[in-house]
Amino acid sequence: MPTETAATDPGNPPSPLGGWSGETVTLRDALVVPPAVSGLVQDCGVLDANGAFCPHSATWRGHRQMMTAPARPNAPVETLAGRHLFAGQMWNHFGHFLAESLSRLWALDHLENPVESVVFIPKRPGGATAPKGYQKAFLDLLGVSLPIRVLARPTRVEQLVVPGQGFGLGPIAAGSENFRRYFADHFARDVAPAGHRRIYLSRTRLGGLEGSVVCEDALERNLAREGYVPYHPQQHSIRDQIAQYRAAERVIGLDGSAFHLFAMAGNRTAKVAIVLRRNSKVFNGLLTHIQGFTGIAPQVFSALTADWIPQHKKRPGRYSFGALDFEALRRDLMASGFIDGATDWEVPRFRDIKQAMARQSRKKGLTYVRVKSAPLQVAPPARSARVRP
Repeated sequence: MPTETAATDPGNPPSPLGGWSGETVTLRDALVVPPAVSGLVQDCGVLDANGAFCPHSATWRGHRQMMTAPARPNAPVETLAGRHLFAGQMWNHFGHFLAESLSRLWALDHLENPVESVVFIPKRPGGATAPKGYQKAFLDLLGVSLPIRVLARPTRVEQLVVPGQGFGLGPIAAGSENFRRYFADHFARDVAPAGHRRIYLSRTRLGGLEGSVVCEDALERNLAREGYVPYHPQQHSIRDQIAQYRAAERVIGLDGSAFHLFAMAGNRTAKVAIVLRRNSKVFNGLLTHIQGFTGIAPQVFSALTADWIPQHKKRPGRYSFGALDFEALRRDLMASGFIDGATDWEVPRFRDIKQAMARQSRKKGLTYVRVKSAPLQVAPPARSARVRP
């Protein structure tokens, strides 16, 4: 967790405790510079009238600055008259859109003077200049009625309000007080609970486009016999997902983006289990987000024996497939009260796992490498303690 000294300096990671994550700066003749090349870390953001980088415009991920000072463009730039709010990068990926594209909207409740629009830059050069359908639906549920601009070319803005990063990945996933209050006051206030009491957040219908666990269909069948309805978030509207998450009393899922939306809108008395699908500590961001927004301390189950990793990748990640010890997971879920007897629990054989990965390899045209590993050591869930408000 950043110290209070670090939190006040926009040259350091934002903190949920305060500091620059809750500040805004207003620039005249600001130059908004989108990224010129794709990459994890990109030169992009906002320059002031003198060409100096505005550090409040940068997005951080943990202790790493993901947007660094761009050079002043040589080519002619577009112009945008009036007063506008800078919101950062517009991500197309659902999870990163939730975690990183919304992080500055809290400032809409703290403006001294109104703005005419909300301005983003694309994550990918040459990306869309308007929000996609699900992005627009989400912003509507937040009550954002202002025009949304995605500036794909360098643009001189007459007056630009640049808020600090109030949310994201890393310690800031708990959200600044302003960000949490903004969501509590505005997000999906008219959506009532509706749906199943027990759900399994399934990845079986993602078509192998994203990672999962090997033989997830067997896990889905096992949990269905225990009363958990397979739920495929991508097949439902944002509004319907929120209604389901507000109705659910027990939620089991593989670590993934769906839990970010649950954190923002889910039932705050639900019992939540996250089953790790990869030997990676990225799940910690989900825990921080869920606990910071709801007070729920999810239970994390680590039952992986190996990772199947695309040959061109160096470590387990977004596109890898974890091999579960199904019997160990059954015991752990029973001991924690998520399932009962599970006497007809399917346990895939190693032959089943190899065949499943052969099918995945043919489908994706990739070679996967099996890397044996011990399950991650996961701390017991912390006592629920929601960060106010």
